[in-house]
Amino acid sequence: MTARGLVSVLVLAGLAVTPAVADGVLHGHARRGAVYQTLAADSLTPRACAALCDADGTCQSWVWTRAELTGSEPACSLLSAAPTPYPAPGRVTGLSQAIASRIDAAAERPPSDREIPALRATLDGPH
Repeated sequence: MTARGLVSVLVLAGLAVTPAVADGVLHGHARRGAVYQTLAADSLTPRACAALCDADGTCQSWVWTRAELTGSEPACSLLSAAPTPYPAPGRVTGLSQAIASRIDAAAERPPSDREIPALRATLDGPH
């Protein structure tokens, strides 16, 4: 199997276990920890929350929460890290464009000579 084919298999395998993502946004998910600022406003939407994160150099990920869950207005939490998302109805989370771009760039490169044996071992499984 070629290195490109190996990467394709791994990417396809990973897609089966990741939550549904639309434009890098996870609906019904949130992230824990690393919150450095929370904003609340009646007009706040997930898209506006993402834009606030993108405009802030410290922000790596964000979580938008419906008003019914906050008790008053929708809230946008900006996070200084990108912790693993977990299922959370009524919330929406995403990565900053800067982080998402770095992940995309890393995913586009072929595996190095050092990574290929490890990828093959992962596909072959334990012996």
